[in-house]
Amino acid sequence: MRTILYYPTINIPTNSWLRHSLLYWDELSSIVPQSWDNQYLTKLSTDINYLLDEGHFRPIKPDELIRNNWDALHDFEQEFMNIIQSPEFKQFIKRKPFVQSKLHIDKMRGTELTSRIHSNKTSGNLYYFLRDLGLASTDRKDDQWYLFESHVALIYMSLLAKYLAEVDKKQTTIGTDYGIYEKFNFKRVNEVKGFPVVSLNLSGLLPSPIPNVPLEKIIDFKRKRNDELLHFRKILMDFQGKISKAKSNQELKEISVAFQENIKVGIKGLSTTLKEYRIETVSKSLKSLISIKSPTTWLSAAAIIDQDHQLLSNPISLPVKVAGVLTVAMVELYANFIEVRNKKMAKTKDSAFSYLLQAQRAGIIRASR
Repeated sequence: MRTILYYPTINIPTNSWLRHSLLYWDELSSIVPQSWDNQYLTKLSTDINYLLDEGHFRPIKPDELIRNNWDALHDFEQEFMNIIQSPEFKQFIKRKPFVQSKLHIDKMRGTELTSRIHSNKTSGNLYYFLRDLGLASTDRKDDQWYLFESHVALIYMSLLAKYLAEVDKKQTTIGTDYGIYEKFNFKRVNEVKGFPVVSLNLSGLLPSPIPNVPLEKIIDFKRKRNDELLHFRKILMDFQGKISKAKSNQELKEISVAFQENIKVGIKGLSTTLKEYRIETVSKSLKSLISIKSPTTWLSAAAIIDQDHQLLSNPISLPVKVAGVLTVAMVELYANFIEVRNKKMAKTKDSAFSYLLQAQRAGIIRASR
């Protein structure tokens, strides 16, 4: 049972992201605050309620981190405070139109506190930290809720998802369609301060249901054509797993060439099956971060081909047909170094530990340079 935990909002957007994830993962999830008697403290969308009833959505309680995971909670608080105080975040928040230009570098006054965060979703330490910066207050209408500056709230939810996925008992991976929060979650650093990961980019490669395909039809497809779907998913998962275990740059290239041959057959088979089931599709893109299990240090500055950290001298181009349309898909591999604090979580995952799926508004996702 593979779960993808969406962030940074509670309700997963009802668009192609939802349908794409429903097709490729066993279970969707998001962070939902609940009362002591398991009543939801926020209203779920109609689509999410339907998926919940069908057993394809699992709400994760935020207090799963706050309770009985003291080390993880401490790490979460420290990382969150580091981000909020970082120059990158201060520049990011200053660029937003509603922030006054006279914003002080240490006291971020003049911001609008518009996002509600339930008190059981955070710790007192973080609330008082944000309050002193002018980034949080108690909701006067209901003191069980806090008001956060909107971008602070989204970064908070992004980090919370990452740490909840780490302590979750299931095979849970986080995913988003907001690239900026993925970048804050997994900050790129130089090789001295970080550890190596591979960024796998599948551009225009995956057949995905169009936004108006009923969720009922996708679920019915998963139940009745499960073998074909699992076969295609296995091609993707095996490829990511082999990247993770590669011991040399040459081995990485050989794995990629073999994947090129397998994925073309897999796409043709899955696209045909979806078409027979009258599910209209388009080509979607996906980026995943993959840790390196090998103790060797082949993924270092010396192994990187160019200044863009590109591991394949040229992207693998794949002419594929999705919904009867011939398109050129791309497979790209890049080396990145991310903060060491993410190493423990990354090492525990069998495949990718983070996904960035194409948002409708974003176009084709490219590699992070």
